Formats: sequence, C-alpha cells, structure tokens
Amino acid sequence: MADQDAFTLVNETSLHRLYDAYNELNSGHLTDPQAFFTAAFRRQYPELAVTCATRLSLLAFAGAGHATFELDTTDEAINRQRGYSPGNARYGYIEGLYEMRWFAKYNYRWANEFFILYVIDLGYPYPSYNFILKEPGTNETTASNPKVVDELLMACGKWQFPVDNDFIYVFDGYWSASKALWKQVQKAEWADVILNEEMKTTLVDLMTKFFDSEDIYKDLGVPWKRGVIFHGPAGNGKTISIKALMHSLSRRTSPTIPALYVKSATSNYALRSIFLQARAMAPCMLILEDIDTIVTAGSRSYFFNEVDGLENNDGIFMVASTNHLDRLDPGLSSRPSRFDRKYLFPLPSEHERTLYCEYWRNKLKNKPAIKFPRKLCPAIAGITAGFSFAYLQEAFVATLLAIAGHRSEDCMRGGGDDEGGDLDDYELWREMKKQVKALRNDMDNTKDIDTATGLPGRDAYHDAAGLQQAFGDESNVKATQTTALAIRSKKPMVRGNDGTDHATGERSGHNLRPVIFDREGQASPVMDVAAKHGTAKDRALFAGDGTLVDVSRLSKM
Repeated sequence: MADQDAFTLVNETSLHRLYDAYNELNSGHLTDPQAFFTAAFRRQYPELAVTCATRLSLLAFAGAGHATFELDTTDEAINRQRGYSPGNARYGYIEGLYEMRWFAKYNYRWANEFFILYVIDLGYPYPSYNFILKEPGTNETTASNPKVVDELLMACGKWQFPVDNDFIYVFDGYWSASKALWKQVQKAEWADVILNEEMKTTLVDLMTKFFDSEDIYKDLGVPWKRGVIFHGPAGNGKTISIKALMHSLSRRTSPTIPALYVKSATSNYALRSIFLQARAMAPCMLILEDIDTIVTAGSRSYFFNEVDGLENNDGIFMVASTNHLDRLDPGLSSRPSRFDRKYLFPLPSEHERTLYCEYWRNKLKNKPAIKFPRKLCPAIAGITAGFSFAYLQEAFVATLLAIAGHRSEDCMRGGGDDEGGDLDDYELWREMKKQVKALRNDMDNTKDIDTATGLPGRDAYHDAAGLQQAFGDESNVKATQTTALAIRSKKPMVRGNDGTDHATGERSGHNLRPVIFDREGQASPVMDVAAKHGTAKDRALFAGDGTLVDVSRLSKM
C-alpha cells in the first residue's frame, strides 16, 4: 500500500459495525469468541486476510520502538476505562491518568508494511485477542496467513520471549515467564538448607539420576516419569528445598531442563493447560505448590487421568508439596504410579535447631557489634523446642530488630565472642529469651486439640508443651496440622500510595490487572502486583493523552 492509501480500506458505510458485533457478544452468550469475530471480520473486510494471534502484545512491541500505531476512532468505536495513579515520589513514579482498552482498532505499521489491528479483551478466562487484517500477497488468498503477518508475529515473539533460560515458567491461571522468580531461585543454596544431609543427597541424586536415565527407563520398558511429595508442618524447609532443587536444575547446560511452577489451578481447564505445557517442554520439572488446594474433590479424576492416563508424560518429574498429607486423596498419596516417594519435613530436632543457630552465627560474623559466641547456639536451641524453622527465623529477626532499636553502651554488660562469662552477659541471649517467650505465648493462644483426630489443631504443633500434653514425649511426636485451608482472594489488588490494598473490581479478573510505566520505563506501583503475576507483556496501557506508555523495560522482565 502507498502511505497515503494505507488505511483507506474501510468504506463509508462500515462505521462502528465491528463494535456492534463486540457489544452483541458481550451482551449475550459466549462460546467461541475467536470463531465469532473471525466471521465478523470476514464479512466486514472481505478483501483482507484475517489472522488471529494470542499471547503476543503487538502494542507493547510497538511501544518498545519496534513498530508504530495510531488509535482509529473514526471508523470504529472503542471500549475503554480511565483511572488515576497518585504516583510515588520515593521511586520516581509520576502522578497521572492511565487508560485501559478492552476493544480498540489501530492503524499499525511495521517494516514499511501497513496493517489493521484490532485488540479485543473479553476478560478471564479468555486470552487477549489480536486480529491482524492484511491484503493478500503474491500467490496468497484471503484465506491465507499472509507471509508478512507471520514475519511480524515472529519478530514480536522473539522480542517478547527472548531465547534464554534465565526465567521460571509460572502458572497462576495462565502461563507466564518470571525473571523475578528465577533471580530468587539463584539465591537458594543447599548449604543454606538445614536438613538431614542424607536426605539432601537423596533429593539431589533422585532428580539428577532421573534426567540422566531416559535410556535406562526405555530399556526397562517403563514410563520415564517420577513424582515426589514434600510434606510436613508449615515453615520447615519444603519451599526452600524446592528452590534449591530448581537452582540445581538451572545449572544443567546439556541439555537445559526447564522448571514449571504451579501456584494455583482451580479448574480442569487449568489442569489441562498445565500438562499440555509440561508435555510440550519435557523433559522438565513440574512443581505443584500446595497440591491439596490443586487436586480437589471436583478435579481429582481429571488430575489422575492427566498424570497416568493415555497421554505420554515421559520426561516429567513432578514435585508436590503439602502441609496436610492427611487431607490428600489416597489415590494421590498412596499410588506409586503418581507420586512414588514421600519425604517428611518435620519440626526441627534440637540438633537441627542448633545448626540453624550456627547458620545465623555465621551470617553475623562480620557484625562485631553483635556478640554471638558459639555456646549461645545450643542454649537457643534448648529454649525453642517445638519451633519450626519459620518461627526460629522470626525469633532471630525480632531479636536483631529489638537490639537495633534500643542499643546503648549501658546495655552491654560485658560478653564477647569468647566462651567465658554467663549467658546473661550477652545482649543477644537476653533479647532472644524475650522474643522466644513472646512467640511461645502467641502459639499458646492458638493451641487446641482436634477432637475428631486427636491431633494438634491450629498451630498446636508449634508448642512443645501442647505436643507433650497430647502425645507424651516430644521426640515421639508425628503431628499433623488440621487447620482449615486459607482461602486466597482471587480479586486483583492494587497497592495504594499509602500502602493499602484496594480491589480493582470484579470485572478485571486475572488477566486485566493494570500495568503502568512512566516515560523512563519505570514500573508504577499499580504494575508491581501485575508484574508478579505475569501480566506485564499481555497488556498495554496508555497515558491520559491516549499515547502508549513506555514499555521498553518489558523485554527485561
């Protein structure tokens, strides 16, 4: 097309007709939106080829400087929503208006080619649709996928999903690639995991040998798949162990093995998406966090069919975690073909608590103001019976914050790094006793015994006295927490300038969390939540004057 004729394909009688179709669809039934709109576009633009693309943000691609576009409200209506962002002076976020668009038409230019682009967003569970309209090229028809459109989509895809392994695939209603989670995983070292050394070695060897043994499985004629469950009270190392496994996996280079992390899956559709992705990326490690919230009474049969049904799951190594093994369906926890091994992460023993104190002592060795002799480690372990690692961490953090808050020369009654003197000569010990007492009081206030099972109820397993009351000697206790599951809110939240979380509205759903960038490419506070859920590259937003806000940083996220 010549420049002056690039966007003159719409005749005068077509004003707003596509918006009528959009309005009709949203006012009635929803079955297959793609088929509905494809037919509508072919009626409206019979001389053009229609291509539908999802999972790509052509607007963000243009906003990063790789293409240009202009909003067309002359020949088509628009559905949009405007909002206000107060900004944040501390982080340099400017105050301003933003705009979200659910239905819009754009005149799009890339590589000296002109396209008509419709971006249509129907909300969760539907993806954001990009309909690209282009005249057929040589030897192409209106039923073809024009070569130049495929080239545009390929360029956008390479920009949006750079070829590297520095990310973790995350499923939270939909798949996204998280660079932030990958960076967190790189910090997780087995040296920082307080766990039985034999168990550490077993976990690493199990994963390594699985991915190195495809030929052995095939030679034996057995499916090349494995599954393990990490279980035990909350706060005792399941999550950090999973991160350490993921870190170990990320070091492999021949071949690289991706990690797929599932945060939530509330439907059979979600389970189908998870296993389709896992099969497509196998060999891979599939992590199912809190599997008792994923495999429910309504989804158990579907999950079982996905795990060991007719489809091929070769190369999938599943790692599931749960705080409530007793709540899992026996078909999940007791059938070897699904999860072959179960590993208990119990409350730490006195020896493990001592090792954890040694870990903190090593962290503080370059802080001469904190006197932490070795003899404090077994002493602290002795007063924290029944504490999980999470409670031990809170005891140390609270102690150090308290010391920092009221430190003075007067409070230093002697002490040092040597092993002489009484324990009470050390400020760390004196403050630690106060914090441990406060934490134990918190545990006492929530202690109860479940009359149905005879096991400790909400947080009771944290309290040594409660455990001894219920079971006798602490060393013989194998308790299971029986608290009700926490119901996670699915309503998107936006953190206000005052730190308060505000719901963005029921209509938004998972896919429509606001994303805002300032002119320097810095994410606004509204984007903070969205980026963590992978929506940054699936949506584009606009400044108050209607121009696309800078999204140049998206390719690095």
